[in-house]
Amino acid sequence: MINTIMNEATARHEIKKTQARTFVVIVAACLVLAIVIIIHLVTVHHLRIQLADAQKQLADSKSAGAQAQSDLDKAKSQAADLQTQLEKTKAQLSDTKSLLDQSKQATAAVQAQLDKSKAQAADLQARLDKSTTQVADLQNQLNQSSAGSAQLLTQLDQAKIQTMDLQARLQKAEGDLSQLQPLLLKARHMPVTTSLEKGHGGRSFTLHINNLYMQPLSVDIAITGPDKTRTQSNIIGAGGTLLVDKLAAGESVVVASDGYDPVNLTVQ
Repeated sequence: MINTIMNEATARHEIKKTQARTFVVIVAACLVLAIVIIIHLVTVHHLRIQLADAQKQLADSKSAGAQAQSDLDKAKSQAADLQTQLEKTKAQLSDTKSLLDQSKQATAAVQAQLDKSKAQAADLQARLDKSTTQVADLQNQLNQSSAGSAQLLTQLDQAKIQTMDLQARLQKAEGDLSQLQPLLLKARHMPVTTSLEKGHGGRSFTLHINNLYMQPLSVDIAITGPDKTRTQSNIIGAGGTLLVDKLAAGESVVVASDGYDPVNLTVQ
């Protein structure tokens, strides 16, 4: 009987210990859950703050992006205009370069023909001099000796014929030179264009000198008026334009450059 009572008491004690442990576990679990909930709430609050900041940054970024897009569109439009102007300028420069190349080729061809004609003329002149010397020698031989006079006369006649032929060829070469001379003078034409612009009031003028050459061009400018003559020296860049201002009506302007014929014009 006593054992039974003791066993029952022990069982009750074990049940109470188990219940206490269960209670402690439940309380601990509740505390852990509460801590997790608090951490979650803090995290959510922090995420909401970050989301608000991100939304504000996104709005600012969109505004900046719209402004940047507007600036980009404007820059693209300006770039397209500049590209059009650049292509136009390139086309003009290409045309000018083509004209200059053609002029160079024509000048080179004329110079080559002129040099060839000069060489031929020099050769013909040398042969003419030699034939003249031979004629003189033969004439001396004819005068000094009567023997073989017929043969000498024949040689003399042949030499005279050669002399006449060489003289005709020399005259032809001189004619070729006279025909090539205008082409050579044309090749010396200065590669510039000029235009006068009337200023406000019409009392002064500005002279525009455009360099058609693809290399810098050195020019000397002389301006002659009723009272005095003034001069200036300038270098016009490749494809560039030089402005000579404060010109008066009636003044004469001479534009000179080494290797070219001068350009003369009157301000009016």
